[in-house]
Amino acid sequence: MLPLIFPWDLPGELLTALAYVLAVVAAWLVGRAVQVRGDDSVMGRRGWPAIAFLAALAAGIVVIRVKLGDIPDGPIRELTYGVMMATAFVAGIHLCGREIERLAALPGQVIAPPDPAELAAEREEATREGRSFDELAWQGRRARHHLNDLAFWILVSSLVGARVLFIIVNWGGPDGYGAHPEKIFKVWTGGLVFYGGFMGAVLGGWLYTRKYRLHFRAMGDVMIPALALGHFFGRIGCLTAGCCWGKPTVDPDFLLGAHFPKGSLAFNDMVRNPAVRDYLLAHGTTPSLHPTQLYEAVGELGLFLLLLFLRRGKRFHGQVMATWLVLYAILRLSIETFRGDWGRGMLLRWPAADPILLSTSQTVGLAILGVGIVLYLRWRPREQIAITGAAAPAA
Repeated sequence: MLPLIFPWDLPGELLTALAYVLAVVAAWLVGRAVQVRGDDSVMGRRGWPAIAFLAALAAGIVVIRVKLGDIPDGPIRELTYGVMMATAFVAGIHLCGREIERLAALPGQVIAPPDPAELAAEREEATREGRSFDELAWQGRRARHHLNDLAFWILVSSLVGARVLFIIVNWGGPDGYGAHPEKIFKVWTGGLVFYGGFMGAVLGGWLYTRKYRLHFRAMGDVMIPALALGHFFGRIGCLTAGCCWGKPTVDPDFLLGAHFPKGSLAFNDMVRNPAVRDYLLAHGTTPSLHPTQLYEAVGELGLFLLLLFLRRGKRFHGQVMATWLVLYAILRLSIETFRGDWGRGMLLRWPAADPILLSTSQTVGLAILGVGIVLYLRWRPREQIAITGAAAPAA
C-alpha cells in the first residue's frame, strides 16, 4: 500500500530529458482521446494552448524536482494515486463526450445554442462542398467540443480548489502552512481535499457555461456520473497511498481491516502517537484500520451506476446533479465517522475520546445536503416530462 507501482533506476539527466518527451507524448494522447469525430481540431481551437500548458506544467514539475534534489538520480516513483486520477479524468471525458453528443443531437434539446453566423457558415460550407448538412448532428459535435474545453477548465479549477481548502484546513499548528508558507507551493508532496475540488469545479464550470451560454444544469447532469466514477478511482488511489485512513477496528482480525506498512502516510502519522507507537515499531505496520477509502470507493461506484440509471429517465435538467449532492453528502457524512486521520480538520471533537463529530468535511457535507434538497425542489417542474426526445423541455 505504498504510492508506487514500479521503481526505476534512472540518472537525473536522462530523467530530465524523459520528462519532456513523456509530457509531450501524454498530452498528444490525451488530445487524441478527446478528439471530436467529424472535427479536425483536437479539443477545439482553444485546446492546443491547453495541451501545451499541461505538457509544460508536467515537464516543469519533474525538472524542478530534479534540479532541487527532490528526486535523486534513482530510483523514481510512479505514483499510483496520480495514475488513478489520470485514469479517472480520461474515462470521465470519454463517457461525458459520448452522452453530451447524443443528448445535444436530440430534437428539442438546446444544450449549446449555436451562433447564427457560425451556423450559417457551416451550412454554406456544406453547400459549397456538395454534401448534406445535418444540423442536429452538428449541434451534438459542437456540444462535445465545448465539453472537452470545459473539462480542461474544470480540471484546473478543481485542483486549485482542492489545494486551497487543504491549506485552509491545515493552516494552524507548528507543522501547518501558516508556520511554513513555503510548503504551499510544494504540490508534489500531496495535499488535496475533495470538497474543495468540487467547489472549485462548480465555480469553474459555471463561469465557462455562462461565458459560452451553455445549459449549466444539462451539462451538470451529463458530468456528475463521471465525477462519481472518477471519485471511485481516486479513492482506490487513496488506498494505495495510505491516506484518508480509518480508525482502528474493534476486532483486530477484521476481514477488511487494512494494515499500512512502514513508509505509508498512515504509518508515518500514527507512529507519532504514543498509544500505538510501540505496536507500529514492533510489527512494521499499522494495526487493523477501517478501509474508509474502500468504503467510499464502493459507495461511489454504486452512486455512479444509480446516476446512470436515473439519467436515462430523468424528468428535468438538474435532477441528476441535485440527486448526487444529496446522496453523496449522506455517504460522506456516514464514512467520516470511521475516519482516523485527524489532520483533515475537526471543528468539534465529540466525543473527546473517540470523536465522530464534527469534521470539516461533515460541515461542508451538511451544507451540500441542504443545497441539494433545495435545488431539487426548486428545479423540479410541476408538470414533469421525461427528457427522451422531441417532447423534452429545454429548461
